[in-house]
Amino acid sequence: MGKLPASAVEVRLAATLFLLVLGLANLFGAWQVRNFASFSPSGVAGALRSSEHKGHSPVSEEKPIDPASLNDQPHHIGRELLVQDTHVHLPVYAMAAAFFALIIFGLRLSSRARIVLILGAFAAPVLDFAGLWGAHLWSESGQFWGAVAIFGGFQMGLVYLIVLVLTLKQCWFSRQGEDHA
Repeated sequence: MGKLPASAVEVRLAATLFLLVLGLANLFGAWQVRNFASFSPSGVAGALRSSEHKGHSPVSEEKPIDPASLNDQPHHIGRELLVQDTHVHLPVYAMAAAFFALIIFGLRLSSRARIVLILGAFAAPVLDFAGLWGAHLWSESGQFWGAVAIFGGFQMGLVYLIVLVLTLKQCWFSRQGEDHA
């Protein structure tokens, strides 16, 4: 374990580029979340409230969003779109967490630090989608579930930033023989 900083330049380059491209994708993902729902627990809860509680028809459809009108009319994520998002995003989250784990295995870290980062990476999507489904199924406690979803998303972002900073530092800014905790 902990051999990534001493690996061949192409191995370090692949790990670094994966993290940078993933970070760019996450920035666009956050922008899309902000465009469609919200970064506040009440905004998430309102977007996911069951259509029976809102008086809407249960049909979900995609519509273009004008950023100037984001606060005019709340958006609604119906069950069909939530099923679709879960089906697509959960496996992608799992693959990202698995790739994080591979990079984490290569960093010079204690076993405890590796375990914490890996658990954080795999717990983030569970929290995110538990919060989204909770806000949809139990709208009376939607703000709580909205906060759980937001926490899960920010947790994955935090794991990403920690792994990125450690990778950049250990692979590109430390001497090869330098010890790391």
